[in-house]
Amino acid sequence: MKPVLRFEHAAYSVAGRPILQDLNLELQAGETLVLLGRSGSGKTTALKLVNGLLMPASGAVFVEERPTSSWDLIRLRRRIGYVIQEGGLFPHFTVERNVGLVPSLEGWEPSKIRARVYELLARLDLPPEQFAARYPRQLSGGERQRVGIARALAADPDILLFDEPFGALDPITRAEARKQFLHLRDSLRKTAIFVTHDVREALRIGVRIALLHQGRLEALGTPEEFTRHPGAEVRAFLASAE
Repeated sequence: MKPVLRFEHAAYSVAGRPILQDLNLELQAGETLVLLGRSGSGKTTALKLVNGLLMPASGAVFVEERPTSSWDLIRLRRRIGYVIQEGGLFPHFTVERNVGLVPSLEGWEPSKIRARVYELLARLDLPPEQFAARYPRQLSGGERQRVGIARALAADPDILLFDEPFGALDPITRAEARKQFLHLRDSLRKTAIFVTHDVREALRIGVRIALLHQGRLEALGTPEEFTRHPGAEVRAFLASAE
């Protein structure tokens, strides 16, 4: 089976300083891969190489067996859902307009957009009759995050990217958001990359975990394999969860 996503000796530098070095990874359809690492380890850089926000200095990143350099970047980004902290919502758009943005840009009929928005809001425990007309400032942090996830799912992309989406949430809200994410992961079976520096989150969410350290892939495996890995950086992360 051909991978949906593939990093092939991908590297990225800023002003001659390596940020990501010789990254080789593959993701199969429906797999959730967690990119784990300290700040500055290259996690977010790797994520941005997938949707063309950055281009590799050497090597390549393949989406559906095409290098990102050969994609029309607008088309590529509309095929990939992207979720950041607090959802990255447009403050002057209502919830309904935020969630329906990409389907609108894709030319969907208004009635189809509304049906899709309402379906997703209901799925994410945001009753549309209560939330569709609200603005981001009228939402809690957890609600904004769920709206951000709904927006990423709106055009039914095959690939989802999550850049520390729960990092700004309080512990209780974060636990609730994580539980909801797991439900979506298991029901929708999207191919996803989830960036975090929280090893407990990585162990709960990832089908596999890729640990980055100083721009290099340090460890790769299932959560069970990860907990048995002898590497010093793996052991340091596991110790941090004790």
